[in-house]
Amino acid sequence: MRRPMTIVAVAAVTAIALTACTPELPVAGTAPAVEEPSAMTDSQVDRVIDETFAELRLADAALDPAPLTLRVGGDAAQVRAAQYLQAKVADGPAPDALPEDMLAVYVTSAEQWPRVMVGVTAEPEGGLTPVVMMWVQDDISTPYQLRHWAPMVPGASMPAMAGTSQGSEQVTLGENSVTPSPRAVVEDYMQLLREGPTSELNAQFAADGYRDRLFAARTALTSAAATAGGKYIDTVQPQMDKTFALKTADGGTFVLAPILIASSFSVTNAKVSVPAIDAPLVDGALNATVTHHYVDFIVLYVPGPGSERTLPAVVAADHHLVRVSAS
Repeated sequence: MRRPMTIVAVAAVTAIALTACTPELPVAGTAPAVEEPSAMTDSQVDRVIDETFAELRLADAALDPAPLTLRVGGDAAQVRAAQYLQAKVADGPAPDALPEDMLAVYVTSAEQWPRVMVGVTAEPEGGLTPVVMMWVQDDISTPYQLRHWAPMVPGASMPAMAGTSQGSEQVTLGENSVTPSPRAVVEDYMQLLREGPTSELNAQFAADGYRDRLFAARTALTSAAATAGGKYIDTVQPQMDKTFALKTADGGTFVLAPILIASSFSVTNAKVSVPAIDAPLVDGALNATVTHHYVDFIVLYVPGPGSERTLPAVVAADHHLVRVSAS
C-alpha cells in the first residue's frame, strides 16, 4: 500500500516573524494632570508589578505555569504555559522577554469594574521594543492580574496619557466623542485582517508590520495548501468582552484588544505534520488538517482632535500560539 505523503504545516512561523525585530526605541508619552484621581496609589501599583514579576520569575525558572496564580491569569497564563512547553523542546524558543522596569504606567480613574492598569516596559535585551502589558481587576474582591502583553510596533510611540497620580479616564466601547469609537475601530481592523491587503479598509489605518506579516503568511500558506490539493483558511474574532479603552490627552482613545485567530491548513491524499517546537501543543492525532490557534493582543491608538496624527494606528501587537488541533 502506498504510504500517504506527509506535509509540514508551518503556520507557526508567523509568530516568530512578528517578534523578530530590532527597531528604534519607541517613546512612552506623558500627559498633563487631570482632575480624576487614580484608582490606585503608587505603592499599590508597585506591589502589583512586584508580585507579578515574582510569579513570572518562579514560573520561568521552572518552565512551569504552576506559580502563575494570583497576579498572572486568563489569556496571559495560557500563553505563558504554551511558551513553556515549546521552550522545553530541543532548541526551542525562550519565553517572551518581559522586562521588570517600567517606562510608564497608566491607571484608570474608573469607579466601576472591571478596571485596567497598563505598563510600558523598558527595552528588552537584544534590541527589541518595549512591551505593553495590561492588568485587569474584574471586581472589588479580586486582584489585578496580568492578562495580556505585546511588544510595541517598530517606530511607534505611546500617546500622552495621565500617569499614576491622576487616573486615565476609562471609556465604554461605544464612546462617541472620537471617531471611530473604540468598538468601531476594533471591528474595522478585524474586518481588514479578514479581507487582506486589497481591502478598502487599508486606507483607514496607518501602516503596521503586524498585519503585513499576517497577510504575507496567509499568502504563502494558501499557496502551499493549494499545491497539495488543499486549502488554508484564517478566522479572526475579537474578544469584545475583554477589550478596554482609555482616554488620551489629545481627546483620542487607547484601545486594548485581545483577538482570537485560528489558522487551518488542510491537504488531500496526504498527512500533515507540524514543526518539532509545536508538537507539545498538538491536541489529537493529525491527519489531513491542522489548525493553529492564537491568542493575539493588539493596542490601537485613535487620535483625538488635538493630535497631529489622523489615522488610527496599531502601536503594539503580538501573535501568540496557544494550541494546535487536528481539525
